[in-house]
Amino acid sequence: MQVNTSGEASKFGLPPQDVTDFVRQLPAYTALRVRGLMTLALLSANPARVRPCFALLRDLRERLRQDAPAGIVMDELSMGMSGDFELAIEEGATVVRVGQAIFGARAVPDSHYWPDTPLNSTPKEHTP
Repeated sequence: MQVNTSGEASKFGLPPQDVTDFVRQLPAYTALRVRGLMTLALLSANPARVRPCFALLRDLRERLRQDAPAGIVMDELSMGMSGDFELAIEEGATVVRVGQAIFGARAVPDSHYWPDTPLNSTPKEHTP
């Protein structure tokens, strides 16, 4: 389940204050297998600004583990990317996404994949 721990409009996911109620509704969806939480932290080179996004998700998961309905497992914390995965691991990440650290930057800009988001409001090129 994605949680918007940074509060940024450019990020997707549930607001942290809505997660508990959402989790309580999960047993009604028997084909859905939620394994944990994920987030994208604030994009900043300042660890003091990034770390709270990860700590919030970890704390939220710990609360959910105590109150989650039967059958809802909260084992995974997917947080951290190439630029901040060390902080995420320090805060308890079980999954990190480090594609750019391994493969390098994408050949096309993010706006190619997500054209109408606030961060990608510049015109994009179209190829026939």
